[in-house]
Formats: sequence, structure tokens, C-alpha cells
Amino acid sequence: MHILIGIAIAVAVLCLYVQRRRCRSGKQVAILVLGDIGHSPRMQYHANSFAKHDWNVELIGYGDDNNEQELFKKDKRIRCIHIPKTPAWLTPSSKLQFLLFAPLKVTFLWLGLCSILFRVHAPSYLLVQNPPCIPTFVFALLMRFCFGSRIVIDWHNFGFSILALKLGKNHMLVKIMKAYELFLGRFAYKHLCVSNAMSEVLGNWGLKPTYVLYDRPPSHFKPLSKKPYNLLGTAFNPKTCKLLVSSTSWTPDEDIFVLYKALEEYDAQPNASPILAVITGKGPMKQDFLDHVKEHPLQHVRFLTPWLSTGDYPRLLACADLGVSLHTSSSGVDLPMKVVDLFGCGIPVLSLPFPAITELVKDGRNGKIVGDAHEMAVTIQNLFTNTKELSSLKRGAMSESKHRWDEEWDTVASQVFLMNNKTAAKKK
Repeated sequence: MHILIGIAIAVAVLCLYVQRRRCRSGKQVAILVLGDIGHSPRMQYHANSFAKHDWNVELIGYGDDNNEQELFKKDKRIRCIHIPKTPAWLTPSSKLQFLLFAPLKVTFLWLGLCSILFRVHAPSYLLVQNPPCIPTFVFALLMRFCFGSRIVIDWHNFGFSILALKLGKNHMLVKIMKAYELFLGRFAYKHLCVSNAMSEVLGNWGLKPTYVLYDRPPSHFKPLSKKPYNLLGTAFNPKTCKLLVSSTSWTPDEDIFVLYKALEEYDAQPNASPILAVITGKGPMKQDFLDHVKEHPLQHVRFLTPWLSTGDYPRLLACADLGVSLHTSSSGVDLPMKVVDLFGCGIPVLSLPFPAITELVKDGRNGKIVGDAHEMAVTIQNLFTNTKELSSLKRGAMSESKHRWDEEWDTVASQVFLMNNKTAAKKK
């Protein structure tokens, strides 16, 4: 493995002489996702925002051309550069396979990233999504060496805290990854992050300067006066049935069975109002949930688990009576974008508790923070019978819908990327 990495570095350094000949524009930015571009909305929003300010953008990640044409409306200033996809056999299905295949997977990813050096234009800035930090942080340093690019890390969460979900927080690899993440993070020019709580943690680690760029909904997540209930089929009647929506990655840090247990308890109440629970997203725990629902159907609650297009997803959210976030945060300091999407559509949210969530969900104003499945069941029952309280939360969510990504990005990015914007940033 070390030989392969050495060869890859040698090849990358050789390409320096070719790449240095390509003039670096002051308004050229590369955005590194190391994930599916179509499933990375915050990085999509970054790309669109740069393009609106006449930057040339190269978005590096997995994806397909058809989906990206829809995402970026054929904007000629945005070019997607695809990373070779990891072979299926390198995707582990157990803890042992993860430990065995991890070095091979990292090597494959590294070689794929090095191939990008031959295709990317020399950027003034390299905006790196984290997590994942392996091997992206090392690759970011290589980009800086080759092109003189300034590295800006956009911290969505911490890679080591996500790894701890698989291996346990005291595992040696988790400790090594944390040291790696913190050490290489110091080479960044500046840092973006998603919450004040995260900014404080990064500051305590000596990663500065840090700017809080809250997730905000783009313009297509908006309240609708005319609800497109046809998305739900003819069986749904908004006059007699409540619509509850949740979006999940179907992973352990978003335990979908908390919602099922809550609705199971709700279903046992006498005269419970019918609920259509729509759960969107893809992930490893989805089939387990569907099997459980099939074996244990509820009388007053029906489940749908669609995969929606980019256009239909915000329209569905706008139809909801109530949203549910099951995110509990591996680090305690990230914030779920699914709540932001719901607020963009003016929909109040029930959320499970973790330290940073109060920066987003204001209990009793735009949603409710519930401690467990029982409290969630009681709250759903109360809100669907007490229309006055639900209407009050709805007004709070409608107020939240006024906060938009474009304004947030222009305010903060002006300080990070040296734009001529006099608005002060939220700098920590």
C-alpha cells in the first residue's frame, strides 16, 4: 500500500509542471466533496453561490451528468469533475471487513483523487467538505503545493466522531483519526462550520479563524399556499388525515424506530386521528424498517418511504402538518439540514435533543424538543388535537422561512473568500 501511495505522490508531483503552466484565476474555486454531489446539498449551494458572484467553479465528487444538469441548470460556470467510484467489494458489511478493507479503500480513493490533478484548473481556493477527512485533508495539502490554493475547510461534523459510532470512542483508530483531523486541519487558511457550538470546539482545538455559516434553505424550499397533495396519491385526504414527514439517512445516529415506537403508542390511543407518515431518504437500515412495519402494521398510521426528485422533495415538505428530525449528532455540535428544509417550507419540527439543536429548534416557538419515543407520542397527540398550539408553532416556522441561504452566504463568504461585500461576517 505504501508503495502505491508513493507512486501516486510521485505522479502527482510530476503533473505539477504541467499544471503550473495553467494560469490561476482570482475567481477560480474547486469544491471537494468526496461524496455523491447529488446528496451534498450544502456543497451544491456553495457552488451556485460562487457562480452567482461570477466565479468559475469545479465541483469534485461522485455523480452523474444528468442529475447535475438538473441541479445546476446547465450553468456554464459550474463544472463537475467525477471521482472514480469505489468498487462494491470495498464497501464493508461488518466491523471486521471495515478494518481489513479500509487501507485498500483509502488507497483507491487516493489514486482517484490524484487523477483529478490532471483535470482541474488551478484554483485560488479549495473548499473541502469534512467529513470525510481521509484522504481529503492530505489531498488538499497536495493541491496547495501544486497550485498555491488556499484551503478552506467546511466542517459539517467530525470524522472521528462518526468513526466512533462504528468502533467505539475509545478505539485506537478513533484516537488516531482525531489526531490526524486536528493536526492537518491546522494547515487550512480559514474554517467554515455549521453551528456556534462547533465553532467553539474548533477554537478550543486551535483551528482559527472560524466562521459560522448556518445552513439555510435555498429559494425552492418555500411555503406553498396551494398544496400539491397529488404527490401523495388519491388515498390521502388532508381534511381527515394528518401528514407527518421525516427525512433520514437510515443510519444508527438517526434511529427510525424511535419514530415507529412513538407512532405505535399514538396508534393505541382511542379515537386517534389517521396519520400518513412519509419517510424519505436512502440508507442501510431502510429494509429492516420496512420489514418491521410489514410484520407489525398500525391501525391509524400508514407509512410511505418514497425516493423523491429534487423538485418534488420541497413540494412534499410544504404539504406536511409536522416534521420530525431523528438526528442525534455523533459530535453533539452539528445541525441537521433536514430541519432547515422543513423550516424553509414553514413546517414546525419535532426534534430529539442534543447540545447544539437549540441553535436551530426553539422549543415552543418553531417546534418541540422531545426526549424519547414516549414524549414524542404525547406531543404528536397534543399537537394534532390542540390546533391552537400547532398553529402557534406554524407561525414560528413561517418566521424561520424568511432566513435564506443567499443572504447568509453573502454575509459570511465575503469575509472568507475576500469578496467586496461590506457586510460583517459571523466570525468567532
